[in-house]
Amino acid sequence: MSDKAPVKLRIPRQDLTTFSYFPLTGADAAQWAAGLPVTSAREVAQTLASLLGELNRVALPAAERYAILEAIRPNMNVAVASLTRKVINQPLVMPEEPRQLAEIADQLLGLSSTAYTLVAVHALRDRDTMAGVNPARLMCEALQRAINLTAGKIFQHFLLYQPGESRAWQTLHQLYHLAERQHLTRLRVDDGDSGTTTVEATWLRPLLLSCCKPNQVRQGDLIAMFRCLLEWGGEAEVSEHEDALFAVDLDADQPPTYAKSPRFADNPPGLRRVDTSALVVQLRAIAAESEENGRRDVVFDKDTRLHHHTLLHMIEALSSVSMRNFHRTPVQQTLHVTLGLSNAHYFSAGKLNFAEVLHGKGYQPPPGERVSSNPFLVEQKRRDPWVEATPDDIFSGEEQAQPDDPAAGSDIAVDARTRAALLREDDSGPQQDEERFREYTIKSINASPGGYCLAWEETPPGIIRSGDLLCVREEDHPNWVLATIRWVSHLEGKSTLIGVELLSPGAEPWGARIHAETGLSEPIRVLLLPEIKLVAQPPTLITPRSGFREGQGLTLLREGSTRDVRLQRLVATTGAYSQFEFRETAARAAAKVKTERELPASPFRSIWSDI
Repeated sequence: MSDKAPVKLRIPRQDLTTFSYFPLTGADAAQWAAGLPVTSAREVAQTLASLLGELNRVALPAAERYAILEAIRPNMNVAVASLTRKVINQPLVMPEEPRQLAEIADQLLGLSSTAYTLVAVHALRDRDTMAGVNPARLMCEALQRAINLTAGKIFQHFLLYQPGESRAWQTLHQLYHLAERQHLTRLRVDDGDSGTTTVEATWLRPLLLSCCKPNQVRQGDLIAMFRCLLEWGGEAEVSEHEDALFAVDLDADQPPTYAKSPRFADNPPGLRRVDTSALVVQLRAIAAESEENGRRDVVFDKDTRLHHHTLLHMIEALSSVSMRNFHRTPVQQTLHVTLGLSNAHYFSAGKLNFAEVLHGKGYQPPPGERVSSNPFLVEQKRRDPWVEATPDDIFSGEEQAQPDDPAAGSDIAVDARTRAALLREDDSGPQQDEERFREYTIKSINASPGGYCLAWEETPPGIIRSGDLLCVREEDHPNWVLATIRWVSHLEGKSTLIGVELLSPGAEPWGARIHAETGLSEPIRVLLLPEIKLVAQPPTLITPRSGFREGQGLTLLREGSTRDVRLQRLVATTGAYSQFEFRETAARAAAKVKTERELPASPFRSIWSDI
């Protein structure tokens, strides 16, 4: 982009001469902000949004406007953070209240960004008449704040798996372009929250997050990634090197993409290349340290931690070009889908519950084995109120239940379903299984040999997240295929799009008992993926996310079969499952050989049976 190209920013007219909240000074703004309620983030956010909407239309010198904004900025940050916490871990089709909170937070971020943009524009316009303040410094700080707030809007859309708001990326790029035109992009400024930073580093942060494929990670991991880029994102830089991996067009309302993209074939004037090589080196050093410490998470605070697998995801995304392996073909077909490891285990087993997988179809645990799961058969540890009752209390109770009362001693009529629920017999019953393990009928809009794109027209069940396991079956095919959710995108008022990657054409359901120092654990659901020779994929084991690690010994169980294995390399991990290579161990064979090699039994041993 040449220096003569205009900066395209939208700002409101300053057509108000009065302001209804407080006198227009920084001190009065701070005093007013101190009186805001601290227990209602929604009320504070709505009040601040109303205030900013009016303030943005009031004619005011740039320095005074900036002082007012800085006075209310802490309250605004707290309100946005509180609202954001209330809209995460919600269903993709959010209930009314969380949806309203998300809209309020988005509105507040937008109005705040506009307010700081006004400071920057007016500081540039009035730079020759400003006294007692450095116009360049004021403009730089205001642009950094405006870029950071616009980045917050983009981050919230990532967090909710929603497409970006129209003009959000263009606004971000144009704010950076304005700073670039004034040679302010690398001037150090005090961010107030995270120490010193630069306009360039603040602008690059949402760009780098977009390059990390945010729709492929869970909300908690996305928050950790954003925090990680706050800590180390300054290692990336805008570069002129031709070998930079990413690029962005400052004139376009689009996020960055690979520099080799056809979009940049004509080398547009707004082209800026983003070099991530130094950042990747830094992240790899952090990952190596994590490996040495047993793959410990990077902990930023008590609520934010960067998991090792998320760190590896960032390194992979920022260091290499990821291209689609298979061409997707538009197709309209009906698929049967079931979500989660338990459901995948059940349907892969031919609709056998876990007990039936271990012991055979129709297996019913004897009453003695169901004591631990039956609250009526477990010895109660709580206080017995009759121990503290007085004789008068006991006598009074006996009078209220006379032996000749018609209801006394009579049987209570309980239907079969209620009786099964009370005795926990439904845990393996067919009726309960049908209710507990659900399948859904979904339409696919395109397909490839590696997966599907699903359009969930109705409200998805609960929280669907990237990294979750699912099983997929085509309408006329009896077999279930194991898959995982790679990305999620929710269109407001429309269907939820889910990108599904196939893991294996089949999965064998097993139970796994972990070898521990105290003995063997209770059986846990796992799925064994058979070897795929065509792509040289060895057999692997799908396990729950926690409790399993490399080098661990397991005993795999199912009806009539037992296998001793040891987990080897961790192939993949998400927030829902882990996938390990494994090898068979010779524990049972060694025990058998040892028994055969024992000395012949003493002939005198037979005497003891006769004594």
